[in-house]
Amino acid sequence: MAKALNDDLEDRLRVEFVDDARDRLQVMDDALDGFAKGARTDAEVIGLLRLEGHNFKGMGTSFGFPAVSLIAHRLEDYLSGVTRLAEREIADLQVFLDRIAELVDRAEQPALAETNQIIRALPVRYKFDVTDVEIRNVEIMLVTPSKVVAKKVGAELAACGFRTVTVNDPIESISHAVRVPPDMLIASLVMDGLSGLDLIRGLRAMSITKHVPMALLTSMSLDNPALKEIPPGVAVIRVGEHFGNDFAATVTKFNLG
Repeated sequence: MAKALNDDLEDRLRVEFVDDARDRLQVMDDALDGFAKGARTDAEVIGLLRLEGHNFKGMGTSFGFPAVSLIAHRLEDYLSGVTRLAEREIADLQVFLDRIAELVDRAEQPALAETNQIIRALPVRYKFDVTDVEIRNVEIMLVTPSKVVAKKVGAELAACGFRTVTVNDPIESISHAVRVPPDMLIASLVMDGLSGLDLIRGLRAMSITKHVPMALLTSMSLDNPALKEIPPGVAVIRVGEHFGNDFAATVTKFNLG
């Protein structure tokens, strides 16, 4: 009896989420359409998409649509730093909305392998002329709570042609890494709740992520006693003047191109 009631409640909540998601997607589509017609400003549309994307990120997993949360997270990453919308951005943003709509309307949510394919196929926004940089089919997950570090290191990685997804919460990063294993993970050594060292230890203990190349990001010198606990095979990338050399050595070490 209790199980039947719980199943019925879950079904009703999913239906309510689907209805709400369709309404939110319509609002987002209308905003893009209004911009195309000159009725909405860049700032209005960007602000609305950021807000609704954040809502989707929080709601998706809670209601049994984890892939929707992952797409919404990538949408937030895409919109980071965007202040103006050109034809390319409008087309890319429509892809994000279309993928969310497709998942919302699916009776069965995709398995991990398909989820990985969906996420990897999403648009990436580069802040430079892509003709000046060799774009690599390599995705790096950067886990850091620092917005300053995320911005600086993320820009460095993008300038090298790598796709980068930034996750601020180390606990949340575990879910991301399991559902969409990156080609490499870089984690700040010092983080609240879960250190980068513990995060890497945990991910290396899981079968689905144990072979992912991993590196710790730190401001410590290499002779610091704290770094002696780093597991074998894990690289160290120092921020600041050593970043370029350390990152290049790490790319070579893991044969990432």
